[in-house]
Amino acid sequence: MSGPPGEPEPDRPSHLDRLRAALLDTAGLDSIPDPEPLIGEDILFRDSLVWVVGKPGHGKSFVVLDMVGCVGTGETWQGYQVKSGPVVYLVAEGARGTKKRVRAWEASIGHPMTGVQFLPLPVQSTNAAQWGALVELVRQIQPVMVVIDTQARVTVGVEENSNREMGEFVHQAEKLREASHACVVIVHHIGRNGDTGRGATTLDGAVSTIIKVSKDEDLITLQCTKNKDAEEWDDIELRAVPTGESLVLMMSDPLHRPKRAAIASRKWVRDWWTVHEKEPVSVSVLVKSGVVSETTFHRSKLDLIREGVVAREGEGNSTRYRLTNDPTDG
Repeated sequence: MSGPPGEPEPDRPSHLDRLRAALLDTAGLDSIPDPEPLIGEDILFRDSLVWVVGKPGHGKSFVVLDMVGCVGTGETWQGYQVKSGPVVYLVAEGARGTKKRVRAWEASIGHPMTGVQFLPLPVQSTNAAQWGALVELVRQIQPVMVVIDTQARVTVGVEENSNREMGEFVHQAEKLREASHACVVIVHHIGRNGDTGRGATTLDGAVSTIIKVSKDEDLITLQCTKNKDAEEWDDIELRAVPTGESLVLMMSDPLHRPKRAAIASRKWVRDWWTVHEKEPVSVSVLVKSGVVSETTFHRSKLDLIREGVVAREGEGNSTRYRLTNDPTDG
């Protein structure tokens, strides 16, 4: 605003001033927040863009709806802990099918899918007024998760093989993330090569996580092909079980996990005890002491914790892990 008549205009920071103010030294990097897990330790993170891709009929929407229901209600998702919170699910196509899927999910869980709000409208990313209203709605609700199902239905008329036009869609999706720091999940059909989403490569580079969903009869496999904020997790196998007028997803074989004895017999776990015993240590300490590689540790971490071999303490940069007992006993 201008000052009173006759007074000079107040100085406004230039672009250069703003850039200079945004510079961080090594200590200032600690002000950047660590990724906040939403599902599991490394499945989905808040404040991220996620692409869930797969062939038509291979269960993409079933998988995402299952995740949404668990985040909204606070239920564990297929054995993984979640950080619960409100969810906005943009159902741009197949609203009637979504109703049947939700009712089947509720029947299997035994209570309503609370915490989830469905928007059965194909809001177009190219329509500034429509998309602006969606961004404002998300800003007001402050969900922890936003789903766009499907990408094709909110980008009508967009040339999906154009990096420029798909770059604009990424920009619009980022607005949803910035408005709420939510995990924004985009459901899309798989490309011709069968490995990633159909169309231009812009989204491949822009998203934090890519999950490929494939189906073989009633077995649905989730494959993480990109995970910017953590290691790419091992494949997750789920089984589609007929329920009511639809299907629900259950673990393919909840017993098919390494048991405590098998985990404890691993050489690197025994080496861990030899070097650190019950001392709480960070992953970096385990790596530096030559006990285990970071990749191997993260791939085994959940099994270690589930079986009680390892206890986790603290959060974020203060997270430490310790062995609960001597793995060589028994």
